[in-house]
Amino acid sequence: MNAVAASIARWDTLNRAHRRIESRVGRHLHQRLGLGASEFHALRALDESVRAGSGLLYLNILANGIGLSQSGTSRLVTRLQDRGLVTTHLSPHDRRSVEIKLTPVGREVVRIGSPVLYRAVEEVVRELRAEGTDEDLVRYLRGSTHEAISHRIPPRSGPLRSTGAVSQSAD
Repeated sequence: MNAVAASIARWDTLNRAHRRIESRVGRHLHQRLGLGASEFHALRALDESVRAGSGLLYLNILANGIGLSQSGTSRLVTRLQDRGLVTTHLSPHDRRSVEIKLTPVGREVVRIGSPVLYRAVEEVVRELRAEGTDEDLVRYLRGSTHEAISHRIPPRSGPLRSTGAVSQSAD
């Protein structure tokens, strides 16, 4: 196989793995929290902004961070706001900009959902490894998930307690 074909084959493998992980993550998050993957990624981005000290994000920055258009992100934020997970207001510095802030319920959803996300990724990575997927890709995926959150994940417990914004369905 020439270099171009090998590169395309690696990209195809990565693309299939990404779609599979994203599908599994979406299914798990929907079952446990009633959220889609994009919604949860937005909540995580807002949570990271809190950890970084700003506590809020502008709509356009959130859109860029989660890979959606500004109008798609606006619709997503409206859904999150309707569920009490975020608040929005016009920026006092630029009345054309919308600031988005995670609510305490939204932070709780991120706390509950992070282990769900982790387990979904781990499941797919184990399957990919068992199927003989490129070992470098599997090693990268296992290393990045383990380094990022493995020591912070609490043991799996029973159904989620209700926060008023999340469903109580099991995996």
